[in-house]
Amino acid sequence: MKINGLVTSGSQKGSYFMSQEIYVSQFREKLGFIPFKGTFNILIEKEDLENVHKSRSENASLIKGEGDFGDVEFIKATLQDHLEGAVIFPVKTHHPEEFLEFITSENVRETLNVRDGDSVTLNVED
Repeated sequence: MKINGLVTSGSQKGSYFMSQEIYVSQFREKLGFIPFKGTFNILIEKEDLENVHKSRSENASLIKGEGDFGDVEFIKATLQDHLEGAVIFPVKTHHPEEFLEFITSENVRETLNVRDGDSVTLNVED
């Protein structure tokens, strides 16, 4: 399923969480890569939320949290038909549901030369 969205800045907390060993080790095991220390945020249209929820309920895998670090669900995805990674759904989040957080092994902004407001396309497992 293809989802279009706009690049947006997040709360800058993704780098902290993506550097925690509890998450790094499980993402490495389940996705085959160590995530870049940060998430790439995409603002999607509300109309796409139903499809995202359906894909999440049917395809999401789980990263188990521990202590103050909550569980994280993820769905494998590809950004711009180029970067393989995953859309993550932290149980503890302050983002509205139309913000998707994408992780991959690379710094997406540098690799794709994108900035806030640029259009991007995610291909999410369905």
